[in-house]
Amino acid sequence: MQSLAYPRTFAQLRSVPCALRIIANSRIARAYTSKLLTVSPALPELFPQTIVLSNGATYTVRTTSPRSQIRLTRDTRNHPLWNPSKVRANLKDESEQLVKFTKRFSDLEDLTDVSFIKSEENVSAAMKKAVANSTAQKRKTKGKK
Repeated sequence: MQSLAYPRTFAQLRSVPCALRIIANSRIARAYTSKLLTVSPALPELFPQTIVLSNGATYTVRTTSPRSQIRLTRDTRNHPLWNPSKVRANLKDESEQLVKFTKRFSDLEDLTDVSFIKSEENVSAAMKKAVANSTAQKRKTKGKK
């Protein structure tokens, strides 16, 4: 004996006896079968991808990206946001960029002193001094590139 489940395709609907076909042609059944008869969307092609972590460990995942291998320079083992204890340990060590910055602008330390901004005369004298220093430095480095 056939089950009373709704037919999923037109071929299944034809094979159902007439009495059941009338039930299947009801408004509710038609709404149900029309949804089943629609074509499902095509699934994207999946490719195997090997991921190489910064410490050399590898694992394989299936992804839509066609690249076969990805090498990570930053991951959870060496990124400062994932390892805050490493950041705290290296707080005293200055990065290369900070060292370069301090070397380049070390002669401007006298500009951090703001005490000269009390009168216009002192400001103009300080500005003249700063301009004289900058022009002297430009003259020293004029021929160099």
